[in-house]
Amino acid sequence: MIIKNNNNQFNLKSNSIKYSINEFFNLEMFKPINDKKYFSNYNFKKFINKSYRVHVFGMGGSSLSCKLLAQFIDPKLLNTKIFIYDNPSLTKITQNFENLKIDQKDRFIFISKSGNTIETKYFLHLIIQFFKNFKIKNYFKQFIFITEKNESYLYKFSIQNKIDHFEHDPNIGGRFSVFSITALLPLIVAGLSLKNILLNFNIAKKNFIKIHSKVAKTIQTTHQIEKKKNLNLVVGLTYHDKLHAINEWYRQIFAESLGKNKKAINYISSYGSIDQHSQFQLYIDGPIDKHFIFFSIENKPANLNSPSKLILGSNLLSNLEQGAIKTLKQSHFLVNQFIIKEKFEDYICLCMALIFDIYLRAKIEKINFLDQPAVEILKKNTKI
Repeated sequence: MIIKNNNNQFNLKSNSIKYSINEFFNLEMFKPINDKKYFSNYNFKKFINKSYRVHVFGMGGSSLSCKLLAQFIDPKLLNTKIFIYDNPSLTKITQNFENLKIDQKDRFIFISKSGNTIETKYFLHLIIQFFKNFKIKNYFKQFIFITEKNESYLYKFSIQNKIDHFEHDPNIGGRFSVFSITALLPLIVAGLSLKNILLNFNIAKKNFIKIHSKVAKTIQTTHQIEKKKNLNLVVGLTYHDKLHAINEWYRQIFAESLGKNKKAINYISSYGSIDQHSQFQLYIDGPIDKHFIFFSIENKPANLNSPSKLILGSNLLSNLEQGAIKTLKQSHFLVNQFIIKEKFEDYICLCMALIFDIYLRAKIEKINFLDQPAVEILKKNTKI
């Protein structure tokens, strides 16, 4: 992973903050990587040498963590092999189920850490009603729950109806569950290799340890510039299809982890050439209150002097991206670019760098980045 930025244009010396890379990787979210026996607690036997079409129902990190991995591994997995339902939209669910011809090859994974998420209850009973309407029997055999073992609605429902249950690690929050059973079970059920995924996780960890001090310096300098220049917006930009989900995920971990006071910075996820034709007029000529982050896949911009070069690979997207970066820098905006090779271990290294960013920002701001008090109040106010 390579980081490019224009921090030196702002003539600020980085004030270092004390941290420990060992403390960072000892956070509970990394336990599935650190503990070689972690996944031996789960029974995957019935999924060995099998491949199912998987429907994942869950809100926030409960479904986004799987989407985050699947989209990079192979974007074609989504909406062909793995279907993500992260919004209680009756129209989308109904259309999907009517078009897909649901059969015994489908598996339905319902995820809620608490076991009481109202949207997940909605998904569950909507799918049950679907099966009843189509007079499909024994559908509970196709259901899988991921939730904590407690007195929650989902856990009790799984016991009463003999539904397969995988325990959601109680020490890992949904938004940081990318390395846990929450993210990995849908991939395993779809036929992907847990062994290969974990191998890439460990390679990524080793690679990040090698560069963490450089990443820390970038984060600390960036934070100082944001404060000095009164930047109150971070705009994350992705141009490559494989990286759109990481922008969504970073938005979530940024907002839920750091949005704890009235001085918090807002995060906006922005998408490539679409927003160059809609948002960039405001970005460039509007207030200089923004810090831009580009998530990029390594590709040298080509001279688009022929139709064949224009349509080759990611040439056009890379040229559009470089044009946006050049323009923003000319307009004296703070710009950071994270560049990775199109390798899964590089992608996971980027994920670790973004969690590290949250970890260091929280240290600087002296806040607990693992809780979400306002979200808990919101959940209580929407219970039925």
